[in-house]
Amino acid sequence: TARSKEEATWLAAHGYPSKAKYQAMMAKSLEQLQAEAAKGDRSAAVVYAQKIALVPNGFYDGVGMLHDQAVSGNLFAYYGLSDVYWNSAEHKDLVGSAAYLRVAYLLGDWKVTNKIGQLDLSPVEFAAADERAAKLRETFSGDIDPSPRPIE
Repeated sequence: TARSKEEATWLAAHGYPSKAKYQAMMAKSLEQLQAEAAKGDRSAAVVYAQKIALVPNGFYDGVGMLHDQAVSGNLFAYYGLSDVYWNSAEHKDLVGSAAYLRVAYLLGDWKVTNKIGQLDLSPVEFAAADERAAKLRETFSGDIDPSPRPIE
């Protein structure tokens, strides 16, 4: 949730939906989300890809779409990737989930620390997540400069 006009502008520029929009998107069908994503709605593209990744046999397609969003500079895609790796029955990877959140942090979203702090990982797992995040940062966002989220 944005606490200032500057933060709202930053969130929109980096693909984040408002809380109300996110809740509305989570209730939409895949077809509705796909249509919104096709019209250029970057947050709908993330939610669509998340939902695809979590259906049977959809993991690789959904993760591929999320990676494409991340490479394009959509920081919200890192939340989507984290969610997929946290909630996937077949491809669950808690360290990977934390690593994607850490990449969002490295690219400027300092508020992601709230979500990272809620993860129930050991210090060793957090260290592994940091190491993986450094590699992911290089792989997915090598050309994207950090853009610090405005401080309230």
